[in-house]
Amino acid sequence: MKDKRLVNFRYIFYPFLAFLFGIIVARGLYSADIETLLVVIAILFIIGIFLFVKKKYKIMAILFAFFFIGNGFYFLGTLNYNVKSYEGEVSIVGRVSDNFEENDYYYMVVLDDVTINGESAKNIKATFSKGDNKLEVGDILTFQSEVTPQSLFTLGSLNSTTYRQNVGYTLSASTSDLVIATGYTKFDEDVRLAIKDLIYSNMSEDNAAIAYAVLFGDQSGISYEVNQSYRDSGIIHIIAVSGFNIGFLIAILYTAFSHARIKRLVSFIITCVIIVLYAYFCGFAPSVVRASIMGIVTMSAQIFGRRYDALNSLGLSGFIILLLNPLTAFDVGFLMSVFCVIGIVSLSPLFIRFLDRFLPTTIASYIAVSFSAQIAILPFLASFGSTFNLLSFIINLFLIPLFAVMYPYLFFISFLSLLLPFLSVMLVPVDWILSVCYFFAYIFSTSALQIKLIPLSILTSTIFYFLVFTMGELVMIKPMTKFFASSMILLLCVLSFGFCYISNSLSSSIVYLNSYNQESVLLVSKSGQTMVVGDNYLLPRVTGKYNLNRLDIYVTFDSLNEDDVDRLEEYGFSHYICTEGEEYQEGIFVARPFQLLQAGDFYLSYLSLDGDVIGLLITFDQTSVFVASKDKIDYNNIEIYQNYLNSLNIDIAFLGDDYSLANSNFLSVGANQNSVTNYNFAKDGNLRFDLGDNISIRRLD
Repeated sequence: MKDKRLVNFRYIFYPFLAFLFGIIVARGLYSADIETLLVVIAILFIIGIFLFVKKKYKIMAILFAFFFIGNGFYFLGTLNYNVKSYEGEVSIVGRVSDNFEENDYYYMVVLDDVTINGESAKNIKATFSKGDNKLEVGDILTFQSEVTPQSLFTLGSLNSTTYRQNVGYTLSASTSDLVIATGYTKFDEDVRLAIKDLIYSNMSEDNAAIAYAVLFGDQSGISYEVNQSYRDSGIIHIIAVSGFNIGFLIAILYTAFSHARIKRLVSFIITCVIIVLYAYFCGFAPSVVRASIMGIVTMSAQIFGRRYDALNSLGLSGFIILLLNPLTAFDVGFLMSVFCVIGIVSLSPLFIRFLDRFLPTTIASYIAVSFSAQIAILPFLASFGSTFNLLSFIINLFLIPLFAVMYPYLFFISFLSLLLPFLSVMLVPVDWILSVCYFFAYIFSTSALQIKLIPLSILTSTIFYFLVFTMGELVMIKPMTKFFASSMILLLCVLSFGFCYISNSLSSSIVYLNSYNQESVLLVSKSGQTMVVGDNYLLPRVTGKYNLNRLDIYVTFDSLNEDDVDRLEEYGFSHYICTEGEEYQEGIFVARPFQLLQAGDFYLSYLSLDGDVIGLLITFDQTSVFVASKDKIDYNNIEIYQNYLNSLNIDIAFLGDDYSLANSNFLSVGANQNSVTNYNFAKDGNLRFDLGDNISIRRLD
């Protein structure tokens, strides 16, 4: 009797998953990360035994081969991103791209077509303080500056924006130091800039930023408050260019061509051209490329009378993307796009069958698709420390049909307005619709029915996706058997989560962060109290990674005002300590130099020499820590400062740019490595210090 299949093996989709998994785990596997090593061994063993027993030797060979090929492509990807280091100032020539932000004080731009000392180089993310010169997109800049090479990974995660934009360096300079020549703009930039101008001229600023993000995927203009409302309400997906957008676009084009009685093959070719052009205007973002390829494959199946398979189509698009850019496997946007499709294909039929009993089929399908997609991307939402809104399926039920009308309208009016500018006034209704969307997003984001998501380990995430596969349509076993199997996997997932949650505790530890010249030190005492010195954009990722539900005390070398406190409010600080300003509200303390303060488990004092605060001395859990303030050291008296630090009996010193204060008497982290500096933050990355009888240190990149 022939064995009944448990899984229909798809010869594109499953090898793609093996290839993707091979790339993702290669970094941890070959750096001897124990958790990754154990997970990989367990998965390969289980799959190998299962296929061996089933005598599926060919399938086993294919999967294992693509897994190890994926390992190899990881190293090819890292080698391709090799960034050269430069000492001191270098001569730079670069063009200002349309990745361009401006405020009252500085420009933040990405320079492309870069040469450094006459050699072709990767793009540079540059911050120019405003001086005598004004910058515009397309300008050719010539200047001298130091450049800082960028790491591809921070805290174990790919710097996705850096990778997508091909950024290899960062720098800071003044526009007064630049020689500016008139340059050129590229075709895609001309289109984006023209449409951006039309949108912002006919909409409110917040809604224009949303509309521009919906069209091109650039969310840089969206304010924090608006972004958070969309995220917390569970509709953040509608402002990201993805399969929804491409699907709506294809549907509208096909409907229009059908009514115009254009032949199907001609319609197919025109639609493909439009889709590829659109992907080009979106910068060939991974999620857009994935959706575009799947859309083209869907149309091809209809044209040539073939059966469309969403998972094989997903596998084909994924292979193309990863073969061209292997490290996209670490891009959270790409992964969410992939697993969103997997979740919909696997889980939505299950939910539709259940909801069909109570609701009309159309409504049941909307809810099922939305709910399936959100379940499938939970581990990725958790990695951001996001929340899961239990009412999100309700707001999606209202807004997705509205978005299905708005997006094609926005798309066609925006592009038509390039040819007929007077049509741009027709963008005003989009402003009204987006105001309605934001109203609902804000209302639902304030709901108490939200679950704070905690980042999952690779082990827990792997078990979670085994659960998704087992529960859904991809595994073909009897309902009762499926129920018991899913229950056992769910139990294993919960146990794994509990174990990792406990083991990840940051009791009596220090995390040092330095990215884009933002320095921050996070201290956690044995009792779990927390103190942060300085702000850094990586803090939310760290608090999520180590399950810190709140941060207690914030310390700065600068003044604090209401805007600063509002900006830091998301971390949950209960006390703020600063050196300047007024105590304008409860919880803010302005400290004098050498004044000894006790803040929970921490004792701290600002240290001063020659009238300047040079740093902060903190003692907790029998460990003394010194954090240097920036640009306060008089290097004419460096020996005095060194002798002063020697007298403090410091265990750990974070010196920032003041690396010359490094001394063999204490463990130090500075900007440059010399004979007595133990760690260099540019070279050694962000660090975690576990305190105890001996201080153990490990990199977090």
